[in-house]
Amino acid sequence: MSDSTDAASIAGRGLARLQAHDGDALLTLARLVVDETTATPIAQIARPRWLASQLVAATQAATRGEPLRHWVERRLNHERDRWQDDERKLSAFLPPEAEEPLRKLLATESTPSEDLVLRIIDQAAFRGLVKSVLAESLGRWRKRVGDVDKKLGGMGKRAAERSRGLFGNLGGMAENLVGAMREEVENTFDVRVPDVTAGATQEAMRSIARYIADPQHASAFAEMRLSILDVMLDTEVRNLVAEVDKLNPEEAVSVVMGGLRAAVQGEDVVDRLEERIAAVLEEAGDGTFGAWLDEVELRAVWTETTTELVAERLKAVVETDGFAAWWHGLFAE
Repeated sequence: MSDSTDAASIAGRGLARLQAHDGDALLTLARLVVDETTATPIAQIARPRWLASQLVAATQAATRGEPLRHWVERRLNHERDRWQDDERKLSAFLPPEAEEPLRKLLATESTPSEDLVLRIIDQAAFRGLVKSVLAESLGRWRKRVGDVDKKLGGMGKRAAERSRGLFGNLGGMAENLVGAMREEVENTFDVRVPDVTAGATQEAMRSIARYIADPQHASAFAEMRLSILDVMLDTEVRNLVAEVDKLNPEEAVSVVMGGLRAAVQGEDVVDRLEERIAAVLEEAGDGTFGAWLDEVELRAVWTETTTELVAERLKAVVETDGFAAWWHGLFAE
């Protein structure tokens, strides 16, 4: 048997291993790629100028015309059809490795700036909510006053009926006094309440901002964030899809596309982006992506999912005729 025959045989066996149904060889290769990448300092993976130019070129190509937007809309429709009847809860899709650090992040106690909170909540929707609560509270107060008024009115009428002969007009005076009080209460509510709620709304907004920014309430808001997470995780996927649909995601796609298109315009966009990327890489120093993953306790889940993705793409490559020709060419004389 000649050397060329041996080489061809070895190449054939090697290609068969790479194309094996179990995919063990490709999975091992993918793991090596992922481990090497995560162990490499971020600054050595790519130069800032190259990263900036590639990002700008890719964004410009993606936002030119309508193909990408149409593709995203098709994906939205596909995912909507896929998940709209799914009765599983969101918790089934969150890996335990990701849930724990997420809970730690949400449980971190922090106190925002009172001025910042006020600027965030001082919006028409929130002001309307607070004003509605104030008006409703005053409405309940008016009803309670009205109930007392009815009781007093009844007493005044009975006093008037029983004492006309004994006290003359004293009973009628009691009835008139009750009527005058009722009219004054109604007039105060109808005329003054809109002014009262208008002034009280702004003060209530400040009180809310002051409450949120108070360090004494930081633990309560941390518990609230965790409770919101629990509610989300305990919600069926189909219900979440229905809520997302109310936000009209297709319209959001158009907004994002327009923003990206505007962001990459201008001759100095690559230079500005390069400066920002360089600053980030300089701050990272010799740090690796793997070290950051360890810090946030996501290395295991990221490595596993990324390895599966790389292995899947490698499998698609090794099954092509082009790869087979290239592979056998490596063993040819």
